[in-house]
Amino acid sequence: MSAEWLIAGPDGPTLACFCRSCTPTGSITDLTCLRCGDGPLLAGGLAVDTLDNLPAPARRWLTAAGWRLDGPVCPGCLPSRAR
Repeated sequence: MSAEWLIAGPDGPTLACFCRSCTPTGSITDLTCLRCGDGPLLAGGLAVDTLDNLPAPARRWLTAAGWRLDGPVCPGCLPSRAR
């Protein structure tokens, strides 16, 4: 299983990977792109029941990474902008 996890870090949310025996415990949200089905797992204090409740640090991180959260749609599935 290969998955990216968005976890709380000392300087804000950060991406991490874990082996099966080391995955974070507690609340987990699977943020899934509506187009490709991929996305990070949000753990701990970043996990929410709906995207409307997404903590501001997680929202800022995801937006800066290129996510459109009104879908949600990942950066890889967003149409490229005309130049």
